[in-house]
Amino acid sequence: MSTSKTYFALVADQWDTMRAGFFTEAMRDAAIEQAQLPPTAVVADVGTGTGFVLEGLAGRVARAVGFDESQAMLEVARQKLAAYSHVELREAEGERLPAAEASFDAVFANMYLHHAPHPPAAIAEMVRLLKPGGKLVITDLDTHDQGWMREAMADRWLGFDRQEVQRWYEAAGLTNVVVDCAAGTCDCSGPAAETISLGVFVAMGEKSSMNNEQ
Repeated sequence: MSTSKTYFALVADQWDTMRAGFFTEAMRDAAIEQAQLPPTAVVADVGTGTGFVLEGLAGRVARAVGFDESQAMLEVARQKLAAYSHVELREAEGERLPAAEASFDAVFANMYLHHAPHPPAAIAEMVRLLKPGGKLVITDLDTHDQGWMREAMADRWLGFDRQEVQRWYEAAGLTNVVVDCAAGTCDCSGPAAETISLGVFVAMGEKSSMNNEQ
């Protein structure tokens, strides 16, 4: 069991309360709006956790699938999303997603990438799932120096440089890539109970039809 998997098994029941300071509904909804999804869209949410992004997507799309490696987090998500028959949850590691190539109009990943063992590979796997013209929307932390988060929150990476994220998107075959500020910050308490605000980016790119012709 990975460190992240162990951590999220322990905090699953409290995660929605903890998450409220890290990433707000307003930030989530602003990121979803940027994708300009039609009501017929079929979408995926990678690293869905307790289904926070899926809650924002459920009323906007025809079908949604959430992937997460933590069974404990998915159990919480199932309870929260039980009323949505068009929302499905699957246990899976982010770099080996059990879904067909070119099967989604959009893929979202919120605060997942800094837990991924190999972020470029995780991005490439999400791009694999996109239909031509489909959009990848990732929200995550900017580069920061809060090393304590590795131990306290099982973070593998201390955020990401936006230019590096753009390069990963382009290397995975995405076009029209934009990496910009999200609608807010990630706020948490540090080891000495100090308030810490971390920058958050939203990265969006579109899968070119050329990906399926090569």
